[in-house]
Amino acid sequence: MEPPSRLEVFLSHRYHSPAENQYFWELLSAVENVSFRVDKAGSFTSPVRLERMIRDADGFVGIHPLPGPAHAAPVPSQLLETAQYFRLELAMAVRARKPAVVFHDQRLLPVLRAPQSVRLLPYDAQEVDAGRHSALPAKVEAAFRGFLAEAHASESAPRRRSHQARRVGVLVPPEEPLVAATLTAALRGEFWEPEVLPWPPRLDLDLIARLRACDWVVIDLDTAPGRLAAAFAHGQFVPTLAIASRADEPVPDVETLYGTSATGHRKAIVRWSDPLDLADAVTKHLKVIDEPPQYIGSAEQAVTHFRSAAKRNEHVFLSYASANGDRAAEFSRLLNGRFQEVFDFREQGAIGVGEDWLDDLIGNLARSAIGVLLLSKEYLESEYCMFEARELHRASIERRVRLVPVCLEKMDLPAFLQGTQYRALYRHTPQEIVTELLSQLPATA
Repeated sequence: MEPPSRLEVFLSHRYHSPAENQYFWELLSAVENVSFRVDKAGSFTSPVRLERMIRDADGFVGIHPLPGPAHAAPVPSQLLETAQYFRLELAMAVRARKPAVVFHDQRLLPVLRAPQSVRLLPYDAQEVDAGRHSALPAKVEAAFRGFLAEAHASESAPRRRSHQARRVGVLVPPEEPLVAATLTAALRGEFWEPEVLPWPPRLDLDLIARLRACDWVVIDLDTAPGRLAAAFAHGQFVPTLAIASRADEPVPDVETLYGTSATGHRKAIVRWSDPLDLADAVTKHLKVIDEPPQYIGSAEQAVTHFRSAAKRNEHVFLSYASANGDRAAEFSRLLNGRFQEVFDFREQGAIGVGEDWLDDLIGNLARSAIGVLLLSKEYLESEYCMFEARELHRASIERRVRLVPVCLEKMDLPAFLQGTQYRALYRHTPQEIVTELLSQLPATA
């Protein structure tokens, strides 16, 4: 009898619980080796990216602990906040009808409801602290074996992939030709194949076939037909990037469509007021959608990932002049110790001349959620540094980046930064500056 093929499974877990993640991973890998794919979040959460990952997986495994002491009794609002990403990813697995097993702290029971097809195994956090000296390992093994049997049966069943890789459906009213043109140009610019779908949408066999032939779709929520089509695609588990104009007005029926939680689909709606805004916003989503998932296939990769994932996931851009490399090194060390991704040009290789380097620089600027500027006389004299500073300042005005200017010496700020709160290295240590930055960031899940 041939051994079963190795499964590729989507792993949903709390990034900031490395010990619990490692505990369950060791129990699961002792039963059968599977390959995990993990959403290594970039500058923001993309539901399209998550749905594509879950769609293409053989199954769904959740490791959902609670932070804090095992005896703590969290209030409902804390449970909902902690479980917001668990609920988002689990709902995707349910809509995708994937074999699923979830190991979760029993205190999450009030906020983790799922159909009976999902294997939910609640556990007492004290059992994890007890290691193998409890009944939990046997329960985990039994639940995981049941999941594996279902996943292997599903994998061996004859099935065909209905969608065509990199084909993206575009469903917008013909009264907005500039919108369709903007979307198709943005998609082609990132090597996606756009297909404009017929309007008004008719939920018949033709549209169903065309939607399922798409890797994912863009749907305009400005009209009732568009919202009906988005609801249909949502239920059919066709990954959807929703767009809506009138950026300052609420989208009708949005709670019916995506629920009350601001996390996930509602937050990812692209709001725009002119085509340039639309092109920029959609391009940012396209870059995140195309980011490769984290792969875990061995014990070494698991340890590396769980330790790294315990860091914050905001992308940090560290901007400084080459002449200030010695002082920047301490900031780089401190930031890398607390954040998963820190762009530091010293780590990327020496600055050269050419489009490849500039494209890489612009891409990292676009992905960044935090910009740390180490200002000095040499910084102000550098064309590259000032380009980075202006781009990050513009993004901070648009509330896409948290800007942290740090003066390495007594100096006058450039005109565009005057009025921006800054820190001075001659008054604060790098440790104090990074600690203050961390205290100002939202709590992590």
